[in-house]
Amino acid sequence: MKEKFVHFEGAMSLVGAAFIYGTFGILIREISKMMGDATQTLARFALAAVFAFGLNMVLRKRLRVSKGVLLRAGLLGGLFAAVVVLFTISANSTKIANSVVLLYAGSILSSFVIGSIAFKEKITKQKTIAIVLALVGLSMYAGGFLAASAGILAGFGSGLFDGFANAMRKTLKSVDRNLVIMYSFTIGSLFALLIVLATGGFEVGQFAWLPIVLTVVFAILQIVLNNLLLFGFQHFDVNVGTVILAMELFFASLLGYLFFRESPTMSELVGAIVIFAASIVASVNFSQLFKIKKSRVKTA
Repeated sequence: MKEKFVHFEGAMSLVGAAFIYGTFGILIREISKMMGDATQTLARFALAAVFAFGLNMVLRKRLRVSKGVLLRAGLLGGLFAAVVVLFTISANSTKIANSVVLLYAGSILSSFVIGSIAFKEKITKQKTIAIVLALVGLSMYAGGFLAASAGILAGFGSGLFDGFANAMRKTLKSVDRNLVIMYSFTIGSLFALLIVLATGGFEVGQFAWLPIVLTVVFAILQIVLNNLLLFGFQHFDVNVGTVILAMELFFASLLGYLFFRESPTMSELVGAIVIFAASIVASVNFSQLFKIKKSRVKTA
């Protein structure tokens, strides 16, 4: 009974993580009323690094790690900074739902390439179907790509970098997650600072309390999000858990409509559904599910 309850808690943690992901587009829009895309990314990363450091102090963690771990955490921080900056640009340039959908599509494609080349993962029929579905879904946004729409291109680019970031996370599985979070956000802040300087310096508009408060909230949510993901995937099936996380697509669409009255066009709706299907096909271990189903039939 206790095991089932923990399993349920793991699932609810992933639902919570999906909802937090879904709120990011709303927060980005509000913070943008005071800070530019790169500037708010730097602020969110720097605050998250401070909070993560404080958390490790409270937990009395030993902060020293090997040079190899530091290097990989640094690369993760740089990649994640690129993901966040591009997603921020996308969320401010197109519908929030489009940004999330394109992030998923880009992540599926880059993860497939990286997994096949770097991790020598087999190219199965299931993966091939997922890629084809992702490409079909992306074709619904072809007009935006052809028109070089900043929102469409940035959203897809954030997904491509997200695939690389996920691959880097895979190499850090055996390392204390709280330390990885702290170092990745700390070094990611330096990358974000370089992006700020490379794009014309700090963009800060008229002072307002709400964007500042939301920036702090955003930074805290990033820490909460990572902890929910850690607990969720430790106590729930990884494949099905990934599908639960894809509920972000639903939450982002709902919040985008409620706050900004953003409704998808027919082609965008079809594209979102197809890419959501691709994320399910890419993450669920159907052969394992069939084995479980057969074993239950035999037991009955």
